[in-house]
Amino acid sequence: MVRLRSGLKEVDLGDRFKIQQSTISRTATTWINLMYHRFQQFPAWLSRRKIDKLMPPAFSRWYPTTRVIIDCTEFFINIPSSLTRQTATWSSYKNHNIVKCLIGIAPHGHVTFVSWVFEGSVSDRAITEQSGLISLLERGDSVMADKGFDVQDLLIQHGVRLNIPPFRQGGRQMTPQELACTSPYCHAVLCPYSRWLSKVSCVMRACVRA
Repeated sequence: MVRLRSGLKEVDLGDRFKIQQSTISRTATTWINLMYHRFQQFPAWLSRRKIDKLMPPAFSRWYPTTRVIIDCTEFFINIPSSLTRQTATWSSYKNHNIVKCLIGIAPHGHVTFVSWVFEGSVSDRAITEQSGLISLLERGDSVMADKGFDVQDLLIQHGVRLNIPPFRQGGRQMTPQELACTSPYCHAVLCPYSRWLSKVSCVMRACVRA
């Protein structure tokens, strides 16, 4: 549980609890598999009615139709032996071989969606399209994402709106209206969501290393 909660390395845990690293690895793997088989029967995706009931005040005021906040998180991996897989998992942005997945969090902080793992060279747009998330959304919903998610056209086909924070383009300054939008966006989303994503990523990295 300490490994999943804090994401500490096996060597560190071995020193703390005076046990062999192999024992920690086997124990973590056993519990992760057990939790997966036990918890997969419980649906994580929440209904529109449930989302509205649990909607935080900041969202109710500024973004009342929000169904999910999405972002991709990356995990470093060892260099694959296959040259093809090396190329497929290489990220020039991270300068490392990685895999990544799409995570969706409800406005109140509940993790409602985790995609399968994709190779690091796959774009966020492609992951969003192939993950199955869009099929869960309903007409009238809105999705929040960072500025890197170019998925507006994919969502609008299903009657779903994309909300992203205003940002500078081509060196131009943001308008007063755009600047006014950044304050509620940061207050409602970026701060609490960043904390949640950090916790979720920590747990998932522990699972990947196990």
